[in-house]
Order: sequence, then structure tokens, then C-alpha cells
Amino acid sequence: MLHATQKINLRQERDFGEKLNATFAFLKTNFKPLSKAMLLYVSPVALIGGIFSGMHQSRMFQQLTGEGPYSTMGEYTFFNQVTSLNYLFSLFFTVMALVIVALTVYGYMVAYMDEEGEVTPAAVWEHIKRNLIQAIYSSIAIGVVCFLSFFLLGLGIYLAVVLSLFLVVMVREETGFIESIERCFYLIKGNWWATFGLIFIASIIQSMIAWLAAVPLGAVMMMRLLQVPGAESELLLVASNTIATMLTTFTYCISTLALGFQYFNLVEQKDGLGLMEQVELIGGHNQSLTTNEGEF
Repeated sequence: MLHATQKINLRQERDFGEKLNATFAFLKTNFKPLSKAMLLYVSPVALIGGIFSGMHQSRMFQQLTGEGPYSTMGEYTFFNQVTSLNYLFSLFFTVMALVIVALTVYGYMVAYMDEEGEVTPAAVWEHIKRNLIQAIYSSIAIGVVCFLSFFLLGLGIYLAVVLSLFLVVMVREETGFIESIERCFYLIKGNWWATFGLIFIASIIQSMIAWLAAVPLGAVMMMRLLQVPGAESELLLVASNTIATMLTTFTYCISTLALGFQYFNLVEQKDGLGLMEQVELIGGHNQSLTTNEGEF
């Protein structure tokens, strides 16, 4: 049983169940400081993405239900352009929010491992600030490559699993684009199925929680379909969509944390860094004892 003051050892080999247990144990023991960092850095971007998503859904709902008749072709064209822009802005800020979720979680894990005491938002921000630009263009490039590769006998699925470690490698090891990709292939070699299985199970758990977060939005849309008085308010739809988007975005910390533990597990398997650190600590402790004995 973990005590509140006992730190979880990240650099440790873990089997499948231990990685999932460590994910939720880490969430439990670090819920308050991690949530503070998520609220500070993820919420603003997720909020903007949620607003644009809500506006897009509201306009699409009007078009589907015929609530917005157009007297001219110009009105119709303008409506479609605005709807498309809302969708594009929603997509952009959603991707941004997911990238910042990953940087926040991995920055938190690195600070948790390297620093003493409770991790502060300022410590997490240092990692976000250092990696944000590279993380954005790298994530877009990797996403495009994986999407296009999906049509080549499912190669996209293979690459998506391999490169799922890209951001944690970049944040922890401070490597560039090419070096991070090479490191991902090195770590995943012989561990593809284990990583895929962990992503799959963590995503199922995450989706179940995200579904609960989207219940209010579903209720609002159902009331609109049933034409419940007051439910036709665009503000209500946008607000409920924004809240659902923000809560759903926060749930991505589950799969992100699970991948973080998989990364440290693979590093320990391949490189044994945690074991070497323990040996060095024991060696330093023994040397200190020998020095102290010589003083008597």
C-alpha cells in the first residue's frame, strides 16, 4: 500500500497489470498537483476548442433540422463557410489541447522524478515551454504520415504504436525529431504487441470515463430533438459541448500516463538506467562508510 509521502519509482520494469495499477496509483497520489497543472495549461486551449466545436454543432443542427432557411444562395454559402471555419478551428485547438495534455503529463512525470517535494505548475511549464513548438509540428507530421500509411496494408497502425512514445521520449531525453523517432523504434523493437495492448486497454477505460463526461451534451441534444421548451437555446448547446470537450480532453491523461509508464519500463528493459543508478547509490554509500571508518 502506497503512503501519501512515498514516491512511485518510475524507472522500473513492470508487467501489463503493474503498468495499469501504477497509472491509477500515480493519478491518485498526484491528483491535486497534476490537476492544477492541467487546469492552468490545458483548460484555456480546450475551452476555445470546445466553444468552436459547440458553434459548429449548433449550425449543423440548424441545417439538419431546417431551422435556418436561407432566402438567397449567398446566405447559404456564408453559412457553410462559417460552419467549415468553426470545424477547422475546433480541430486545430483540439489537437493543440491533446498535445499540451501530453506535454503536461510528461513534464509532470519528469519533474516528479528529478525534483524533491511536490511538483509545481512552474516546473511543468518549463517542460511545456521548451518542447511546445517541436511537439506541435512533430505531432501534425506524425499524424499525417500515420493516416496516409493506414492505407498501405495497415502500416499506419504499426507506426502509430511505435511513435506513440515520441512525445515522452522528446520531453524526457530532450532529443530532436529524427533522434526521437529512432529512439522510439529502438524501444518498441520486440515490444510492439505489449505496447499496443496497453494502449488498447487504457483507451477503453478512458473512453468509458469520457462517455460519462459527454452525457450532459447528449441530454441537451436529445431535448432539442424532442423540442423540449428552452432546449433550442444555442448558448445551452455551446456551453454543454464546451464542458464535454474539456472533460473529455482531461481524460486523455489516463492513456498518456500509461504510455509514460511503458516508456520507463522499456528504458529499464533496454538500458537498465534505474538499476545503474541504484548501483551507483550503493557504491557511493559504501565509499562514504569506508571513509568514515578511516577517520576513527
